[in-house]
Amino acid sequence: MRTSWVRRARAQMLAGLTAAALLPTLSPATADSGEASEMRVESFVLPLGAAKPSLEDLRAGDGMEQLDRLAREMEPEARIAPETMGPAASFAPKARQASATSGTAATERVGAVSARAVTYPEPSRTMTYEECRNGLGADKKFFIKSRFAVCSGATFLQTWFRNNRPVGESMFNVRTVGTIAANSREIKFQYYFTEMQRTGQTATAAMKITTSGAIPKSWPSRVKYDQGGNLPKTAKTSDELKAARTYTHTMNAKPGQGSSGTTDLVFAVYEPSVAITPPAGWRRAPPPSAT
Repeated sequence: MRTSWVRRARAQMLAGLTAAALLPTLSPATADSGEASEMRVESFVLPLGAAKPSLEDLRAGDGMEQLDRLAREMEPEARIAPETMGPAASFAPKARQASATSGTAATERVGAVSARAVTYPEPSRTMTYEECRNGLGADKKFFIKSRFAVCSGATFLQTWFRNNRPVGESMFNVRTVGTIAANSREIKFQYYFTEMQRTGQTATAAMKITTSGAIPKSWPSRVKYDQGGNLPKTAKTSDELKAARTYTHTMNAKPGQGSSGTTDLVFAVYEPSVAITPPAGWRRAPPPSAT
């Protein structure tokens, strides 16, 4: 599941991972009184489950500092899990915080005392939404169930301002689960949009959210990928995403494109991206990106 956001980390994601530009809308707006007013949306990416300031806190002037601190905790420049190995490990800065891991990967000793009796369980190749949610908890950027089942996520919070006064707050959570089935060259990414909330004066019904996934770099570089799934090709509103709740994106590298010899290995970086476009009349506070 989203650059320094003016040290406010305005909108960075999941998962590890190429930022999609958010398109600003600069058309004038009119206040209820009929006088021209300046309206803008500031977007932040926060750790899942973080204690977010309320609209009352923002109005009292105490909430922005808390948002800044929470956004910095997301390490917006870090796009790679610290456990990443192979050529992908040098693609981008790694997170300083260790990823959450599953206890199912622990080795098992069966019967005898000999080292030969130590066996390893078959790695998990599936992950449910609940496993991802519980694994990430309230402060983790990555959760590794096995090398074939991982996930990442973040909270996207929008603060709505009229004439520099906070008038509303909205948010949604995004979690992305990546899995690989046995004997398969296809990776399946499942996107989950949950916990849609709003309070005060917002325009979320017209706010557009664009979701995409891409492979910015492969080893070898010649690899071509076939894509599938039902990831939206156009922007959706929060209500549309709430109704659908989940989308799938698949990436498949056909045999014969990998390393020479019998291994035919392919390494790649996958980047989920979420971008927010404010409604007409609302200016987006730069700089935006959400990877």
